[in-house]
Amino acid sequence: MKSLLIKSAIASGVVLSLATVTRPVMAASFAVSIENPGVQNAQLSNLVNAHIQNFDAQTQGYSATGFQWNDGTTNIGSYQKTLIVNADQYGGAGGTGKYFDVDTSRSGNGQTVSTLNLTTAQSYFGLWWSAGDSNNVITFLSQGQVVQSMTTADVVSYIGKLPNKASYYGNPNSTFQNQDSGEPFAFINFYDVGGTFDQVQFTNVGGTGFESDNHTVATSYKSITGNVVTAAVPESSSVLGVLVIGLVGATSVLTRRVNKKSILQLS
Repeated sequence: MKSLLIKSAIASGVVLSLATVTRPVMAASFAVSIENPGVQNAQLSNLVNAHIQNFDAQTQGYSATGFQWNDGTTNIGSYQKTLIVNADQYGGAGGTGKYFDVDTSRSGNGQTVSTLNLTTAQSYFGLWWSAGDSNNVITFLSQGQVVQSMTTADVVSYIGKLPNKASYYGNPNSTFQNQDSGEPFAFINFYDVGGTFDQVQFTNVGGTGFESDNHTVATSYKSITGNVVTAAVPESSSVLGVLVIGLVGATSVLTRRVNKKSILQLS
């Protein structure tokens, strides 16, 4: 029995070690949610040090150098490889002004990715996602390292299962009411749980566009609001803690069995 327990403990240690080594180390975990149909802005009362970029002051068309994002005298960051489009059936919060797009065809420059570099690390990002499809990818980085990357396929799937899914489809603004009815429109919240990011990349895979508006950042938030699409998962450090507990437990069992046998022998 002693030999069997020792082998079990060793095997457990090997498995735990492999699990620790092979599991990807992520700086944070994200929770993703969407607001109710028709909502085109973040819940600002839930955010701390929030800033909004609505693109209305930016020059229409494609720019490789992009532009600086300033809020008054505060520099929030800068965008690179940007495509700014006048409001139409595919985007533009409120049906007016301009919006942000990543689109190879529209840009005329083979644009597939655009980047937002942030001056200060943030823990929240939100955007009004318009004319949505499953080909949009959003990636969050911290000091050059990817902390999370996700596609909007999960959002499309989530909306498709809602009893009021039809309310998300088609442009909700009066100027373009119900146009582009085959695609969803929703405000998406990205909450970095337990971490921060300083760069956001917007990528479009395929021949569609990645249209959005009202980009919102915040250094922190009070709670996770909206309808949760993806819940945050434990960080690798938390999983490691569970594995360590398991190893300690296995060792404890082995010690008790050996001690018990020693006492019996002495008696």
